[in-house]
Amino acid sequence: MSNKEIGVIIEGLNVLEIVKFLGNKNKKYLAITLNNIEDVLDPNTEEYKLIRKEVLDGFNEFTRAIVEVLFGDQLEK
Repeated sequence: MSNKEIGVIIEGLNVLEIVKFLGNKNKKYLAITLNNIEDVLDPNTEEYKLIRKEVLDGFNEFTRAIVEVLFGDQLEK
């Protein structure tokens, strides 16, 4: 990894607060996204269930990627 990829460390930065903030924002935008999908599709259809699963998986992968960048892959083991 080059120095440009490592980034800058900011003193006083509380990583746990950042993770908490990201989790809260993730939940908020996930809820908004799912509500928007429900406005268009009937939640009882197979199409909605498939789209909901893909959206949830995508948000989870995004959050997992951020945590991995912050903490490395030690949390997965």
